[in-house]
Amino acid sequence: MLAAVLLASFAQHCQAQRRDNNPIEAGNVLDDIAPTPGALIPFGIPQSWFDAKDDIYEKHGLRFGFSYQILGQRASEVLPDATYDTALGDWWGFLGKWTLLNRGSDSEGTLVFSMFERGPVGSNAAPATFGQAQVGSLTGNVEFTTWDFAIENLYWEQHLSPGDDKVMLRVGNQVVTTLLNPMRFKDSRVSFTTGPWAFHESVPYPTFGFGAGFKWWPDKEKGSGLYIAGSLNDLNGDPNLQGFDWGTVDRGEFFYGLEVGYDWERAKDDYDHVHLLLFYADERSTRSPDILPNKAGGGVRLYGAKQWNRWVGFGGYTYNTAEGGGVSGTVAKHTLAAGAAYLDPFDIQGEAAFSFLYMKPIESIFEEPVRDQHGLELYWRIRFTNNIWVTPGVHLILQPALNQDENSMVIPQLKLRVAI
Repeated sequence: MLAAVLLASFAQHCQAQRRDNNPIEAGNVLDDIAPTPGALIPFGIPQSWFDAKDDIYEKHGLRFGFSYQILGQRASEVLPDATYDTALGDWWGFLGKWTLLNRGSDSEGTLVFSMFERGPVGSNAAPATFGQAQVGSLTGNVEFTTWDFAIENLYWEQHLSPGDDKVMLRVGNQVVTTLLNPMRFKDSRVSFTTGPWAFHESVPYPTFGFGAGFKWWPDKEKGSGLYIAGSLNDLNGDPNLQGFDWGTVDRGEFFYGLEVGYDWERAKDDYDHVHLLLFYADERSTRSPDILPNKAGGGVRLYGAKQWNRWVGFGGYTYNTAEGGGVSGTVAKHTLAAGAAYLDPFDIQGEAAFSFLYMKPIESIFEEPVRDQHGLELYWRIRFTNNIWVTPGVHLILQPALNQDENSMVIPQLKLRVAI
């Protein structure tokens, strides 16, 4: 009886904290740190630590977490002039949210903040460069990059409940991927690694910088899963190079995104999803604008996922005309990917997933001949202990677009994430 009460209490807690189905949204990341049944080894940080954090939240509205994640890779083949055939990079820091207004109500106001450092370990390549620069692939590992310890997120999030609707507003320093283009397995710290399913650089997202966004759920109180979201973000913000600086906003160079989607939720972590994202990016003034590709453009992103018990099938298509826009440089005109995941294999929390990939480059960007690229990524996310995740995987690249000498490459990889 006591166990049932505790489980019910925990379920209510998770549902109260849950904002949407985007795994990298701050609330979902913080919720996932709390221990849940299903770890391979059911030990780790003592429960008393998490109870203490819950007490802090109940008294002061502050929820926080610390994390460290590391990614190692080795390529079977690289470019003839490549400097590295291995990559090893880590990413560490902290994330928090401080609910200062109307905590526990439908009109909460919360300050979200994070500071992280990312970079190579030892004399290895940073995994972010292990795409075009070393391997000749259109895909990269965007989020495992070189980044000084800096403020990434610092924004205000306000929830409102007019009538049967729900509305969320955001303004401040932020990354747009936590709001737009949700994908169930897009958290590169524990799930897919390469860009098309993680950061998805085929959409010309800016790096962390000033932005404003909204999400509107019409008739949410009546059970409708329809939502409309939008975001306007400065293309030139870069806390790694410029620090916490909103001075580039007056250049008027922005990323614009508008998304319409629908969630069919049956229970927590049991849902179907579809969305259509329209986007556009101006030319930018930063990141070598006169040397690297830099042409305004836009496009469309369509994505959907369907769950059957423990199986989840998913697929997406992106059409893009922005040349070199975004944090890592958009170089693909067409991106098509589809795959499936099996949830909690052997009753160990996590998933085993695979995805096939097709990318067609924007040929005018490149001086050398390029070709269409195909690939496959597989991984198994394992909740090793209550607060440690291990994700072995492999990335198979067929006909790398920028390496005409090779027809196939195999890149095994291993990720570790520790969070408290």
